[in-house]
Amino acid sequence: MHEGMLETILILIATATAVVAAFRMLGLSAVLGYLVAGILAGPHALGWLPESENTQTLAELGVIFLMFTIGLEFSLPRLMGSRRLVLGVGGLQVLFSLLVFGGLAWLLADAGPEAAFVIGGALAMSSTAIVLKQLEEQLELNTRHGRVAVAVLLFQDLAAVPFLVILPALTGHTESLGATLALAMGKAVVLFVLFVYAGRRLLDRTLRWVAGTRSLELFMLTALLLALTAAWLSELAGLSPALGAFMAGMLLGETVFRHQLETDIRPFRDLLLGLFFITIGMQLDVEVLWEGIGMVIALLALYLPLKLALVAFIVRTVGGEPGQASLQSGLVLAQAGEFGLLLLSMAAEGGLLAEAIYQSLLATMILSMALAPVLVRYNDRLGSLLLGRRGLAGEEELAQRIAEAAEGKSGHVIICGFGRVGQNLARILEMQQIPYLALDLDPERLEQAASAGTHVVFGDASRPTLLMAAGLREARAVAVTFDDPETEERVVTAARLHSETPVLVRLVEDRHEHQFLKAGAEVFPEGLESSLLYAAQLLLLLGVAHSVVERLLTQIRATDYQELRTFFHDTAEAAEEAENYHIQKRAVTLSARDHAVGRTPQSLDLDSLGVRLVDVLRGGVRVPGNLLDTHLREGDVVVLAGTPEALDQAEQCLLEGCARRPSAEALAG
Repeated sequence: MHEGMLETILILIATATAVVAAFRMLGLSAVLGYLVAGILAGPHALGWLPESENTQTLAELGVIFLMFTIGLEFSLPRLMGSRRLVLGVGGLQVLFSLLVFGGLAWLLADAGPEAAFVIGGALAMSSTAIVLKQLEEQLELNTRHGRVAVAVLLFQDLAAVPFLVILPALTGHTESLGATLALAMGKAVVLFVLFVYAGRRLLDRTLRWVAGTRSLELFMLTALLLALTAAWLSELAGLSPALGAFMAGMLLGETVFRHQLETDIRPFRDLLLGLFFITIGMQLDVEVLWEGIGMVIALLALYLPLKLALVAFIVRTVGGEPGQASLQSGLVLAQAGEFGLLLLSMAAEGGLLAEAIYQSLLATMILSMALAPVLVRYNDRLGSLLLGRRGLAGEEELAQRIAEAAEGKSGHVIICGFGRVGQNLARILEMQQIPYLALDLDPERLEQAASAGTHVVFGDASRPTLLMAAGLREARAVAVTFDDPETEERVVTAARLHSETPVLVRLVEDRHEHQFLKAGAEVFPEGLESSLLYAAQLLLLLGVAHSVVERLLTQIRATDYQELRTFFHDTAEAAEEAENYHIQKRAVTLSARDHAVGRTPQSLDLDSLGVRLVDVLRGGVRVPGNLLDTHLREGDVVVLAGTPEALDQAEQCLLEGCARRPSAEALAG
């Protein structure tokens, strides 16, 4: 191995592991962790990592795989389905940001046209990795601002493609820039046509043959080969390797192997892309940053509010979103992004940017990304704060629309969430001629449902004001159909604060049942009920009479599904299942020397430990625990139910004796 390369890789991975782990513990993006790791270990700070061709090559591979997966995820039907947001809002956001920031760079920093173009393009981008991950964690991807953010980020990903074509031409130092750009665009078109022709004739057949071998290793190697071959052909044509990778990914994204290819490429992409961010961090000169910290802060104070205002203005005027959602979109997209860092780095390497300008912009973009988690996390509060009193007007306007939709309704059902379950509920209520009003946050779903005559309006059911506007006090019931316990709990709390209307919660995980019952809601245990209905269907297939099955269902439901609430767990799943199902089962086999042998279950007083004796298996005969009135014997299999901690104590009690006060029977003896 090349001298020093092993040491470099070791330092890279060790530093990245430590810093990214710390950032994840703080709830921050791994992208920021990689950038900070590069800053700390780079030549301008601790000096552990000198700049070398090895690290640059690995970083370039990360960008290639990133563009390949973006191509895989690209969907023309999805693009056309959201063309107003993607092409309208996203296109104007990139264009206006490029013009505004490029113009400022030209006027204030005396940058040339080429440098101003690159600076404008770099600052127009936002961080896909940070924004999408945090919005997903906050369950905001289907909100108004979430959908806008996804659409704009999608267009930014597409906009990276022409930048990758134009930038090498700008850094070519040729006198005839127009001819160079025309040649680059022509090459890109020819390359795309070549890929389309080859893709339709060869790629699908090749992948089908590879899939037919049923070899995951061969499929993974083929995926790597396709991505790297496309990048190599693009580089041969004098274009960016990442451009070829994107084109290949886009073509392969139309095949049935899209998801498998993405799965195979992802580990390589994530690792190598992390190295790319580390190399970007290594380029930041801490001394230059410290000397020009005032300039960096001024640039940051100009960049964030200006980009926020640009995005909010476009979302409001072109996207037609209300003021609150427009500001939230601006807050979510105000930071710089990964492609911006890439474009800036490529321009600096090509000599388009002076070192001082590059360092100031690099520091500004990294700091904006460091602030992104805060802006995204509190986008709702910050949006209302920026609107001032008008922040309430948005909700009041929304409440007025909901109140108009609920006008004249009484004895209706409020359906919170209009997904699959909510829509099925609505159909059944319509069959029974029971009025309802549904609240949902997905604009596209609402548009389609409303056009079909469904009684659904836009609104966050967890907001007390909107729930009241839907006629909470006049409603017969509230049906909460989300599969997110936190959102469901907010809805229950909002409902209970203002009325005694019954609330039925769809319960996906049993472990949340107690908190909803305590909050005053009725729960529908979806997992338990589906198991019960599955068993009923099986019994009917086996020829069991309908009346017997119905009686069994009634019996189990009458006992609140007690027979279905406990499970045996293996070691591998115990920790996970303990979170979902706090009551578990455990079987303990008694030997001759065990404490419980010769004693009655009542004398062991297992109830005081919070443990229930379910069954005793003796000689192949199962005896329910509540019917066993004899002493326990050697060879008995005692089946217990309780929490893991209580089961540990009960097992010790059966085998070694109970470490607590003696029972009344023992005292009498």
